[in-house]
Amino acid sequence: MIVTVLGGGNGAHAAVVDLTLGGHEVRWWRRGAAFPSGGRLRYRTHDRTGTVTPALVTHDLARAVGGAGLVVAPVPASAQPELLAALAPVLEPGQAVAFTPGTFGTWQGARLRPDVAFLETGTLPYLTRVTAPGELAIPVTATRLPVGAIPGTGALADEGHARFAAAYPAAVRISDGLDAALTNWGPVIHPPLIAHNLGAIQNLADRFDIHADGTSPAVLATTRALDAERVALREALGLPGPHWPLEDYYLERDTSMYPPDAKERLLASGLWRETVGLDHRYVHEDVRRGLVLNVALARLAGVAAPVGAAILTLLGAALGEDLLDPGRAAALLGTDDLDHLREAARTGVPHGVNPN
Repeated sequence: MIVTVLGGGNGAHAAVVDLTLGGHEVRWWRRGAAFPSGGRLRYRTHDRTGTVTPALVTHDLARAVGGAGLVVAPVPASAQPELLAALAPVLEPGQAVAFTPGTFGTWQGARLRPDVAFLETGTLPYLTRVTAPGELAIPVTATRLPVGAIPGTGALADEGHARFAAAYPAAVRISDGLDAALTNWGPVIHPPLIAHNLGAIQNLADRFDIHADGTSPAVLATTRALDAERVALREALGLPGPHWPLEDYYLERDTSMYPPDAKERLLASGLWRETVGLDHRYVHEDVRRGLVLNVALARLAGVAAPVGAAILTLLGAALGEDLLDPGRAAALLGTDDLDHLREAARTGVPHGVNPN
């Protein structure tokens, strides 16, 4: 299958490697940044090393996606609107586009191109880092990867899921794109880390590792409470189980999205010492979009979300923004009609609907 990978971040590099190793004809697109020579990538996983070269590297988006069976977009949620503005005009009817993960990018895409299957995953397919130009480490690959689409049902959804499963055998089909958005662990893990550690983030800078130094029993207690709000929202919306509790990861259960030894592999890799500022992806993607989305949906559903709202209040004050402003949710969703949103996620956005 022809698979196009969009972007130049850690996830895009890993997707090029993994999908090439999977026997697919991989095309790699970047907006303007240089590729490694010929697109050649040297990789290291927890049990193997090697090199791959994609079939095509290009800065021409139309050339990259034309005729592709699957388009994979491992880009931050904050970059999705700009990408979709360029991507929508060059997609062909019936194509499949996957955000990995999405933060409800499926909804944004489906409103622009309802004749395309937009899919999103509940987590990153890979825990990975680019270690040098043209080199990367992929210590962990997801073993159970929830993925939903808009539309969630029908021939377009079925074909999109079939293509995604051919690329990602660990895929677990769930009901629709909203279901997938509310399996996303990023808006649960990262906002408490930022909120609890603002002083260290700003004063210690690169001397502070947010994962090793910033995680404590109190932070984990907040994380668990925030995840409980996510699960309560899923239940109130009538989304089917499993609800993908984050506790499965912490307790190393085989029902997690990642293998039971994922944390051990991450530590052994030595890659997860990370310096974070208030301009980091964890803020742009997981606070301003992911947690804002979850709290807004909870408000529409009449579900209490005091922990999420408190984190948004605190971080909003630190950032000088009102993260609870209903206008933010309106910009993300385009509607405050939750019944319409649920129905459209399941059956698709009617053609001719104004995406704004």
